[in-house]
Parts: sequence; C-alpha cells; structure tokens
Amino acid sequence: MTVASDVKTCTAGLKHAEAVFSKLALMSNDPTSKEIFHESMMSLHEVIEQMNQRIYELENHEPQYQGF
Repeated sequence: MTVASDVKTCTAGLKHAEAVFSKLALMSNDPTSKEIFHESMMSLHEVIEQMNQRIYELENHEPQYQGF
C-alpha cells in the first residue's frame, strides 16, 4: 500500500467512527452521554477534515501519489 491509500483507508475508518458517534448521540436518552457522543463526533469531524486536506496535498502536490 502507498501512503496515499493508507491515508484514505484511515479516513474511511474515521468516517465510520464519526457515523457511529452520531448514531449514539441520537439514540441516547441521557443528556450527558448525548453531549459526550456529539463532542466526540465533532472532534472526529475536525480530524477527518485535516485528513481530507492531507489527501488533497498528496494527490496534487506529490507526483508519485497522483491518481490514487
């Protein structure tokens, strides 16, 4: 695997975790738990945005990773 594909695989896993936290936040009846799940989801969202930026940089500025 290349660095670019590893970063994309990691990002996909983070998106899955973000979706799980979102679902848990919606399903939770406890306000404290709901808030914790929501905050966790938002934290992951920030990391995903950073990962997407890195993917963009890899694909557009690193010739060996173009097209991955």
